[in-house]
Amino acid sequence: MTSEELIERGLSEHGIKIGDYEYYEITTTSLNQLKESKIIPDRDYGKYSTRRPDMLLVDRRDKQNIKVIVVGEYKQPAEFNTESKRLLATQQCNDLAQELKAKIGIITDGQTYVWINPNQNDSKNDYEDKTTNKKRSYSFIENEDKKPLSEPFLLHEIRNNEPDDDTKNTLYYLDRVLNSINENNSILKPTSEVDPLPLAKSVWQDIYINTGQSETTCLYNVVELFIFKFLSDLNVLPENCSFDYLMNMYSTAQDEKDVLTYYAKIVRPKIIELFPKSSYDETTIMNGTIFVDSNGEPVENQKHLFRTSLEKYKNFDSLKNIKKEFKTKLFETFLKQSKDKSKLGQFFTPRKVVKAIVEMADVEHLPNGSRFCDPFCGVGGFIAESIQNTNRKNDFEPKNGIITPKITYHGYDKGMKKDEQLTIVLAKANMLIYLSDVLEKNPTLTKEFARVLNDIFLLYTDSNLGTLKHIIKDENEKYDLILTNPPYITSGVASIKSEIKKENLDSFYTLNGKGVDGLAVEWILKSLKKNGKAFIIVRDGLLSAKQNKKLLDFLLKEFYLNCVISLPVKTFFNTPQKTYILGITRKETNREQDFPVFTYLVSNIGETLDSNRFEIEGKSDLEKARDLFNLYKGSPNAFEPTDPRCKLQPISTFVGGNWIIDNLWSKEEKTKLGIENKETVLSLEEYKSLLENLAKQIIDFKNELDRL
Repeated sequence: MTSEELIERGLSEHGIKIGDYEYYEITTTSLNQLKESKIIPDRDYGKYSTRRPDMLLVDRRDKQNIKVIVVGEYKQPAEFNTESKRLLATQQCNDLAQELKAKIGIITDGQTYVWINPNQNDSKNDYEDKTTNKKRSYSFIENEDKKPLSEPFLLHEIRNNEPDDDTKNTLYYLDRVLNSINENNSILKPTSEVDPLPLAKSVWQDIYINTGQSETTCLYNVVELFIFKFLSDLNVLPENCSFDYLMNMYSTAQDEKDVLTYYAKIVRPKIIELFPKSSYDETTIMNGTIFVDSNGEPVENQKHLFRTSLEKYKNFDSLKNIKKEFKTKLFETFLKQSKDKSKLGQFFTPRKVVKAIVEMADVEHLPNGSRFCDPFCGVGGFIAESIQNTNRKNDFEPKNGIITPKITYHGYDKGMKKDEQLTIVLAKANMLIYLSDVLEKNPTLTKEFARVLNDIFLLYTDSNLGTLKHIIKDENEKYDLILTNPPYITSGVASIKSEIKKENLDSFYTLNGKGVDGLAVEWILKSLKKNGKAFIIVRDGLLSAKQNKKLLDFLLKEFYLNCVISLPVKTFFNTPQKTYILGITRKETNREQDFPVFTYLVSNIGETLDSNRFEIEGKSDLEKARDLFNLYKGSPNAFEPTDPRCKLQPISTFVGGNWIIDNLWSKEEKTKLGIENKETVLSLEEYKSLLENLAKQIIDFKNELDRL
């Protein structure tokens, strides 16, 4: 007899379509009635014929071989609020799941979800079926970290081919579970990660050798092709714009230029349509110029290089599930090979340093509504790292098709010339790669991802001042956290200050900081909210120059100084100068600082400081500094250093002008630490770069004196 429930709910012909499956939420329909309606396999269910499942997910594509995928048991909270009640509900679900030969059992009270594997026995879960007296068992399904899987199991009708967020999440975990569990295993397989770095290096080398373009220009094009293949593998691109479609064209095209032309005229515009340009600065996620020129025309003399580059990507297979190490190392790997090291600071801060600062700054604990900024962001390392290595990635999970981060992210940079504008393109591409797993689950929301990237990363093209021109007057628009590495530039400061005067900004820049970094630090200090924090990387010249006394006095008056961490020479590719990490908090009142300042001498950042940047095994000084600082900030006055590289200094030390903390360790102490009298060995290329840098500084000083 057909179930009235199925007829009333319109489920007698088929269930709610969820991809390849049909979903049934029912309460009064028995197994016999489900069998009669050809919803479950046609067999004798014996004493279970009258049992009524609460939920079924069924694969009915082959009516001769119907498969039950999931059996669900729903309980009221009062039936699920003790261990014994949860055990009983789990056994009831497992009974039905085994009778139906289901792959998964779900038990829930609407708040808590338990996933079980009815096909793997676990002696801890052995029991006797009260209906048939059969001996039964089951295993709890566990995440890859071996904790019980507790994700909600929520499926809703798919409308306009777009599942809602709950359904997407359920299907994501359902797919992972089905690909992991069997009669011998109930633990989810770790997502298989790939490392495309060797591939990227190979393609970059081909482009560099064949074109003779700069290292960074070649990198833009490696990233563009990477993004193309990456979006194809995530099924974001339509079939006629996919990587495989383009590669198949080579078998029928009369000339290789036809394929490059198709890419330039059809594929590339489609990617930009899916990820629209920013209305403010016209930047998007790709903007290489070797294969397609700035007017969107194919560069025909590069048609063969284009093909060989694509073939290398094809041979690599899928770019899904990219290793985190690749994401963090991509730009360093190529940019450090640049012959012109002087510009590298605008691109990136070494990831070892970025990671340590992010972990000291407690980005993941920022309260909802906070504002976080890197005002000189380059390729966006501080923002991307904050998302990659904390739970902040959850901020980018769409809800009802909209991405609404719980905190505001901003990354600013300056770009008056075409090649400078590409830096922000790399930042957006980098961020998209970091969010690859979120994008994979939401391939139709490309415009929403583009909107968010365009909101986060902003390129100032209206003035040589860049960020320095854009003054924040509204206290609510200021930032709760700033992490940044300002540019270390001394040349051209006179023209920058002249432009500040021309823009009527001299009433804001009153501290007369030396160099562009002095102006940048003033911008940072005046753009933090009360109780806002900043971690700023500064050169030793900013801390030691007499011209910066007014700037540093202002800092000590208006801010608490939390830490000064000394980084070794050559931490940065672009300068042989010493650099420091300053950690500060803007005061809410005029209370004097009554706690000591955390200081630390770092010699080892976790990698060699030569051009190779090899990893150094073991815990680095920088990681030790991070861990100790995180202990210190909980209770600065009670903290006692246990590392000879760490000292607490009274604030009076800095009021007295002793900012170069290396001088606060005696020669004997530094000798014991292996710092004093340590020879610095430079390669010929590095020595040449050092001399060029010194010569440039001398010319800058001379020009400044001439101007005066």
